[in-house]
Amino acid sequence: MPRLWIAAITFIAALAVMPAAARAAVTSSTISSWTSSEPGTPENASYLLSLDNTPTTVRVTGTTNGTAGDLLDIVCFYGSPSHLSILAGSLAVGQGGTFDTGNVPLRAIAGHACRLRAIPRGGGAADDTSSFAAQRIAVSEADLPVALASGPNAGTPFNFYVNAVTFTSFATWSAVGTPSRSLATISPYACGGPNAAPIDAAFNVADNFAIDCAGSLLSDDLGIWGGRSEVQVDGRNAYDPAAAAGLLPNLSGLPTTLTASVRFDPTSGLLSSTSNEPFVFCNGPNAEIPTSSTCPSFVGAGVNLQRTVTTSDGGRVMTMTDTWSSSDGAAHAVDLLYDDVVGVAGFADGSRGWQFPGQIGFSQYAGGASVPGASAAPGSILVRTNVNAADGDPGEAFGAISFGTAPTGFRFASNSELEEHHDLVLPAGGTASLTYVYSIGYTSADASALALAGQDRLQPLALAITSVANSSTASAPAATLTGTATAGSGITSLVVAGQAVPVGAGGSWSAKVPLSPGPNVISAVATDGAGATAQAQVRVVYQVLPASPPAVICKVPRTKGMKLANAEKALRRDHCRAGRIKRVRSRKLRRGRVVSTSPRAGRKLRGGAKVELFVSKGA
Repeated sequence: MPRLWIAAITFIAALAVMPAAARAAVTSSTISSWTSSEPGTPENASYLLSLDNTPTTVRVTGTTNGTAGDLLDIVCFYGSPSHLSILAGSLAVGQGGTFDTGNVPLRAIAGHACRLRAIPRGGGAADDTSSFAAQRIAVSEADLPVALASGPNAGTPFNFYVNAVTFTSFATWSAVGTPSRSLATISPYACGGPNAAPIDAAFNVADNFAIDCAGSLLSDDLGIWGGRSEVQVDGRNAYDPAAAAGLLPNLSGLPTTLTASVRFDPTSGLLSSTSNEPFVFCNGPNAEIPTSSTCPSFVGAGVNLQRTVTTSDGGRVMTMTDTWSSSDGAAHAVDLLYDDVVGVAGFADGSRGWQFPGQIGFSQYAGGASVPGASAAPGSILVRTNVNAADGDPGEAFGAISFGTAPTGFRFASNSELEEHHDLVLPAGGTASLTYVYSIGYTSADASALALAGQDRLQPLALAITSVANSSTASAPAATLTGTATAGSGITSLVVAGQAVPVGAGGSWSAKVPLSPGPNVISAVATDGAGATAQAQVRVVYQVLPASPPAVICKVPRTKGMKLANAEKALRRDHCRAGRIKRVRSRKLRRGRVVSTSPRAGRKLRGGAKVELFVSKGA
């Protein structure tokens, strides 16, 4: 049960025993300012962060219509019907109806998006009205790190806790191997991977979490993959500090170097974390569930996990990147079972719905069922907390698990719990990474849209014209363009110079585009499955070459009987040239007259060709 529900139950029980005389005369109030002690948080920020290790405080001031001595509670209302948590109780009104809480622990209302009001002491849901003017705030929380409190490893960091809250989303996560709630030694509790639910306009958190414990890497596969840890290094069961401490917290060799940090944006409420978790083996037999008799101590596995979780889209999208690294300089084979759970309410009722890539509609799976690995990536698994609920039911939720690397197989521990298989190879001293995007919403349309957007986060829309080159020159009236268009959500359309163009395998395309004389700017526009567009342009100059003059031809003229000078003129007129002049005897033609030519008259030659002349020298 998330922290906010526990707080609500506790306070409602307290109201049941509170005397009616505790009510004061205040009937209206206004909170004028609130200031967090967390560095970088501006006054009156809508989003606050409570750090538990160095407790964050907040100071709230305002005015009422009450008189000095009247008593107030500064409370955080959330949900409809209203629930509340008390930030500061039994606060005395000062002179002029003012109030000032001083610095009080912010953790009292951490984990809530709520309406902050100053109400008469002992008030309840009836005071969640405009008479007590509200300020909307969302309070996230982090405990970094969490150390063992007792035993020989007391003080050793083994876990951390993050609770990211916005006005539209509630999410928590911890170290990847955080065991089940019944075995957990961290409070408040969060799964090893992100668990998240949407928040509506009244600040109701959906009763069911579409994304729950997503990306956890626990110490037991529940027998689904033959009985093993969900992390194996070189064939041996391996554990992060949280899993190791959950199994055998008093053993020597428990890792001591877990670190975790958060980054928080008080203007948007978006929060991200980075953790580093070393993995260990049991220094003994490779037992499925080690005990103190089979596992006398832990020993380093030579592998470290750096996990970064970032929130976006109002907190409804969480991007998780796992970077696995060799910490001992050796190469390692890492066999992983990423654990995903859907829903927290009605855990065993079999109502969860799963839709794998290529499937239409949601299906239910029993424990032990398997689904073939994904054939391509990016891809998404759509999830639904209750297939029997109406689409948009505020108590239920939809989600998407989008993967950047295709899992090699899927198996179900139950209808609510899926394990995804990945094999990684770490080069000596090197790394390998996996990235997931988890999304939540209230409707099927929400989940589908967020899944496509998530796939685009894993492979952003990209459009390129690879040929022709920009600012190139063409001498033909058409140009053939080639290029690529890719996106995680797929390409739904590509338009090049106004014409629809098909996109082939790997995103390749080709289009023949007519050109006009002079400069041509050719545009290509690609649209992906999420509706995003990308544009690329290329400039091509079509130079129209002048028409070539007709080829010059020498047509040997008829020169027989002409004087030599006249014959030479005739040759030049017909684009020929006089070649050798030979004198020959002739009884028919007088001296100096042309007898014949070679080639003979009428022959066509290339322009400027020489023609041999035979000229009479008389008889």
